[in-house]
Amino acid sequence: DLEDCINVTILRHMTNPKSSIMSAEKRARLRSNPVKVRFAEEVVVNGHTQGNSLLFLPNVLKVYLENGQTKAFKFDNTTAVKDIVLTLKEKLSIRVIEYFGLVLEQQYSITKLLLLHEDELIQKVVQKKDSHDYRCLFRVCFIPRDPTDLLQDDPLAFEYHFLQSVGDVLQERFAVEMKCNTALRLAALHMHERLDSCGQTRTSIKSITKEFGLDSFISPTLLSNMREKDLRKAISYHLKKIQSLLEPRQKVDEE
Repeated sequence: DLEDCINVTILRHMTNPKSSIMSAEKRARLRSNPVKVRFAEEVVVNGHTQGNSLLFLPNVLKVYLENGQTKAFKFDNTTAVKDIVLTLKEKLSIRVIEYFGLVLEQQYSITKLLLLHEDELIQKVVQKKDSHDYRCLFRVCFIPRDPTDLLQDDPLAFEYHFLQSVGDVLQERFAVEMKCNTALRLAALHMHERLDSCGQTRTSIKSITKEFGLDSFISPTLLSNMREKDLRKAISYHLKKIQSLLEPRQKVDEE
């Protein structure tokens, strides 16, 4: 019957993870009882989705990634924060995991993030917090003074941090500190980066927004406070400035 559902659990087999934060005993225990991870967007229970919360199920932690994905990890009374972090390191092919951590975000105050210590037990974390008031995020929490160091050390980690930064702007995580002109310049830079990643150098604002949507680059508050015509005009101005800065370098490269 095509309507039957099959639940699949992916079991991660851990082979001697190289990490200074894990003891030999811990590695041995993980080899015999590896962290179970499931990949899913939502879980439906009694016909209702579970929404944003710490848990998918009573013993399954929901972790949000900055690329829009959601991961779910089965845990027991010995599973620590670093177990989840190291599993994500392997799954996302991140090398410089020391920059990353798990944080709790309060549902109604996204500017307040609580960093979880690597040795904290997941079971105790979810017991202390109301699972419906918080959600768990995997974020870059520690970055080098010069971001180019991160790019050189691990391009994938740098890209993750870029997506995280874009998300912070669009979700207005730090909206109080964001000036209108700064937001417009960032939107133009984001559009330029998107075009460059698609192999394009020049295109109109109209075609960009038609393909990706203006809300992919502009925060909700800015969208509601400025006319779309004025937004397009301002972003177009900043895009031209970016292009004018790049043109001399492009000419040198062509020569």
